[in-house]
Amino acid sequence: MEIEKKRETSWKIQLKKKKEYVEITSVEISGEVRQIKLGLLNKDKSIKVDLNKEEFYKFLSLISAFKDVVIGEDSILIENNLEIKKSTSQKINELIKAESEPTEQTIENNDTEDLNPEDWDPW
Repeated sequence: MEIEKKRETSWKIQLKKKKEYVEITSVEISGEVRQIKLGLLNKDKSIKVDLNKEEFYKFLSLISAFKDVVIGEDSILIENNLEIKKSTSQKINELIKAESEPTEQTIENNDTEDLNPEDWDPW
């Protein structure tokens, strides 16, 4: 007998006006997201929609496409932000590379520890 664990994660995002919210809920059963709930709340009125994972991905792709239409010329700001992130990422990669590059001392230690085929080859 297996016990299914159910976990709900909800975000309630308040908009500029009081009593106006966007509510997003994810329902996870046994480690897999099975249901996504979207809600728009305005004072006493509310609309809630339940989606499965596939429907949510389709909705998300539509929102993403609409975002591209809305942003239009303002994408320059996003590109600048991406350039900053890229340069930060490059600096991190350079630090990682510098730390992982062997120093002369580690190279000398590795040379002495390497096996010589003449030492162990019986032929």
